[in-house]
Amino acid sequence: MDAVHIELAIELAVVLLAPPLYQYYLWRKGKTTPAQLRKTLVIFTPLYLLLLGAMALAFSR
Repeated sequence: MDAVHIELAIELAVVLLAPPLYQYYLWRKGKTTPAQLRKTLVIFTPLYLLLLGAMALAFSR
């Protein structure tokens, strides 16, 4: 894996970690409910699994 792939993986990780970190922040500040957290989890979990699978496939080549 060359430097470009490493940089892209780091940038993708930062972008993908932003929504969960923001939801955690909202939860800690009491600005969200457990129902909203579950709704967000249902939306983002399949997306993260698809992206993880695509990344694993791309980096295995």
